[in-house]
Amino acid sequence: MESGCMSTVPDWRSAIAALEEQGRKAFLARDLETLNALWSDELIVNSPINRIHSKERVLALLNEGIISHISYEVDIERIDRLQDLVIVMGGDTVINAPGSRPISRRFTNVWRLENGAWRMFIRHANIAPNLSQSSA
Repeated sequence: MESGCMSTVPDWRSAIAALEEQGRKAFLARDLETLNALWSDELIVNSPINRIHSKERVLALLNEGIISHISYEVDIERIDRLQDLVIVMGGDTVINAPGSRPISRRFTNVWRLENGAWRMFIRHANIAPNLSQSSA
């Protein structure tokens, strides 16, 4: 392998995948400082409970423990870039409390390049009932 040709994955794609993982871990740990840095001040979330929230509201819900998961797994299926925007699509599964059933969702996250840094500024997630049903 030639020097400088270590990967065919564009740097921006690797950066976004790493930010998605950092965000997943921070959300699970309710690490508000990290989330505040990762999220645009203009973040808007269409939540899986059919409510639209601002960044401030989501952080407050996490801080109050109203949003809380014991497990949060993400499967990124697609990452595309359109100039200063990156769209991430896939599915995720959360477990809210011990003994509760996993909830499967579909999501779209949109990242925007702000002052040289990628920050999430749109998130949509919806519960996918056919994916959440147990086969047992």
